Amino acid sequence: MAAWRSKRNARLAAIRDGIVGTDPVAEGWAALGVHGGDTIGELRRAISAMLDDSAPPAEDLETIRRSLEGVPAPSLPTIVKSVLATLPPRLLIKTLGDLLQAGMPWITDVGRRKAQLLSFEHPLAGAVRLPGDDVLEGIAEWRLYLAALGHPARVRAAEVMLVVPEVSLSVVDDFIDLGLIGHRDRPWLERHAPDESLYLRARLAPDSIERQDAAVIRWTEMERRHAFLDGDELFDGDDLFSLLAAFWRGETDITLRTRLSSGGRTLYDEITVGAQTGRWPEHVVTDRGLWPLLAAHWTPSDSINPKLSEFHAWRALYNCYRWILMGWFDRAKPQVERLLEASNETDGKRGRLLPDAMRAEIHTMAAYLAQENNELEFAIKLLEMAQDTHPEVRENLRRLRERRALTVNNRDHWENPYLMLGVPHGDPGWEDQWRNLRKQLDHDIDRLTHINAAKRRLMHAERNGADFYVLPLEESSIHLSRERSAALLPPLETLQRRTPQSRPGDFDLLRENATRSLLDDFEFSISKNTEPSDEA
Repeated sequence: MAAWRSKRNARLAAIRDGIVGTDPVAEGWAALGVHGGDTIGELRRAISAMLDDSAPPAEDLETIRRSLEGVPAPSLPTIVKSVLATLPPRLLIKTLGDLLQAGMPWITDVGRRKAQLLSFEHPLAGAVRLPGDDVLEGIAEWRLYLAALGHPARVRAAEVMLVVPEVSLSVVDDFIDLGLIGHRDRPWLERHAPDESLYLRARLAPDSIERQDAAVIRWTEMERRHAFLDGDELFDGDDLFSLLAAFWRGETDITLRTRLSSGGRTLYDEITVGAQTGRWPEHVVTDRGLWPLLAAHWTPSDSINPKLSEFHAWRALYNCYRWILMGWFDRAKPQVERLLEASNETDGKRGRLLPDAMRAEIHTMAAYLAQENNELEFAIKLLEMAQDTHPEVRENLRRLRERRALTVNNRDHWENPYLMLGVPHGDPGWEDQWRNLRKQLDHDIDRLTHINAAKRRLMHAERNGADFYVLPLEESSIHLSRERSAALLPPLETLQRRTPQSRPGDFDLLRENATRSLLDDFEFSISKNTEPSDEA
C-alpha cells in the first residue's frame, strides 16, 4: 500500500510538471487509470511476469502482448482478471500483490486491503491487525475464512455447515469453540468417518452418547457414568461414581458429600436424614431410580404405612414376599392387610392411590396367604376385585375356583412348592436349594418334612405337569431394576476438545476460497478524463 501511494504521488507530480504529454500509448494507459511512465513500465513488467506463470487462450495472449508493446486494449483489465482466475491460489495472491505494487488500479480500495491481509500466510486474530473494519464484509467464502481465524466477521451457521464436510476436524473444533456452530446444527451428520461423527456428538450433544459410543472414542468418564447408571458395582477406583455405587449398597463415606454439587449435597442430606424416619420429600420417593438407595439405608422397625407413597407400598410388598419365602406368614399377614387398605384407597382425583400392577400383586399375595386357613371364598373375592389389573390374576382366580370345586381331602397342599423352598416361582435351581436346606435343617424334622414334600410335588410336576398358584405375577414388581438415578450426579458436560491447535495448512481450503473471492473486488472503467483525481 505504501508503494502504491508513492507511485500515485509520483504520477500526480509528473502530470503537474507537464512530463505527461499527449503520447497515445500514455493516453491509452491513462484511459485505463494508469498514469506515469514509471508506473506504466512496472505494470507492463508485472503483467508480462504473470504470463510466464499462466497459459491464457491464444486470443487473450495476443491482446495482452499487443497491449504491452503499444496502446493497451480497453479489454486489458478484463483479460488480466480472467488470467488471474486461472492461477493456483498461492500464485494468485503473489501475482495480485505484484500487480498492485506495480500500480494496477483495477481493484477497489477494500480489495487492495484484502490482498494486503492475504499477504500474511496465517492472518490469525490477535496476531495480525485488520486493515479496516470494512474488510470483514464480503461474500461467504471471504467471511468464513476470517471468522475461522477468529476475526469478528459475521457468518451464519448455515454458511459454516457448507464447509464442515471438507475442512479438517481441528477447524470444525475451531468453529465450535468460536460459537459459530452448535448442537442444533448437528455437524456430526456431515462427517463421514464414524469416529469423527461420534467425537463431534460428544462435544455438542453428550446426552446422545451411549455406553458403547463412549468406549469407541475412549471417553472414560462417560463410560464410568454409564456403568454407574446401568447398575454396575464399580468396586474399583475412588472416583465419584465408585463412591456413589458404594452409597447405593448402603455404605456411607463422608467424603462423598464433599464431592457432590450444591444441589447434590442437599439431596444427599434429604436421603440420609429421611432414612432415619422412613420419610422423604415427594421428589425423592417418586424417583424410582432412588428406590434401591432408600431401601439400602432404611431398615423399618415396624409395619410400614403403604399409603405414604408408592415406594413405601413397594417396600412393604417386598418385605411380605421375603417373609413368605422364609415361611413367616404371621409377620406377612398384618402388613398385607395394610397393603390391601392402600390398594383400595383413592388419591383424591378419582384414581387409585397405587398403580394397577402393584394392586394386582397385593391382591394376589393376600389371596395366597388367605389359603393358609382355607379361606378360599375370601381369596377368590380378593382376586375378583383385581382381575382386570393383570392377566395372571385371572389365571390364579381360575386355579382357586377349581380348588374350591374339590373336596377338602382331594385338594393338594395350598402352598406353591417353589416358595416352600424359598426360591422364586419357576426357579430352575430349586433342587440345589433343596440340598442346601437339607444340610441346614438336618435336625429339624418338621422343616425337613416340609421341604421334602415340596420336592416331591416339583418332581411330579416335571414328569406330569402342574398348575401352581403364581406369586409374584411379575418379578420386576418385587425386584427393582439395577438402573440408578442420575439425581446425585453432576450435570452432564461436553467432551473437551481433543484436536490440536489448527495449523496454517488446516485452513488451506478456506484460504483458497477466500483468495478466489478477491476477483469479485475488481473494478474498472474506461476513463474519458485522463487526469487522475486524488481518489484514483
